[in-house]
Amino acid sequence: MTTPTHDQVLELAAQDHRVVPLEYIDENGHMNIGRYFEVGGHAIWQRCLGDLGMGENYLPDRGMSTFTAEHHLRYFAEILEGETLSVHVRLIERSDKVLHGTALILNRSRRQLSCTMEFTIVHIDMSARRPVPFPDDIAMLIDDAFKADDLAWPAPVSGSMGVRRRP
Repeated sequence: MTTPTHDQVLELAAQDHRVVPLEYIDENGHMNIGRYFEVGGHAIWQRCLGDLGMGENYLPDRGMSTFTAEHHLRYFAEILEGETLSVHVRLIERSDKVLHGTALILNRSRRQLSCTMEFTIVHIDMSARRPVPFPDDIAMLIDDAFKADDLAWPAPVSGSMGVRRRP
């Protein structure tokens, strides 16, 4: 897997930006694994709420949401107390019901890629609690976001997950 540089990741909008507090630090003196998952998951959710059109009223008004199907975390560099991080979400591929992407967690203080959190999320009809296609207006916003995320560098992926299409 080729990893992007700090500056390449900055080509993507930051979905989260924060200074790491003491309560994020574990016994080894660096940010705890659960906090990477927390900030990555929060950033993915923020991207869905933002330019992907699934805002805070999406569930109550349309009865739809997304469920996480899979995650893959990979660590490259530590983040310590008092350092600044940012999280940038890049979309990779989609089907009519599934979205595959990665959250890239930067250590802004050291100008390093610290972690990637690859994900797949499934679009769900909450009344049936079953996968359903993205509505046309949401699919169009997702496709527009893919165009914005079409960068010159390859997205860092594990190769073990993605959109699975049935024959």
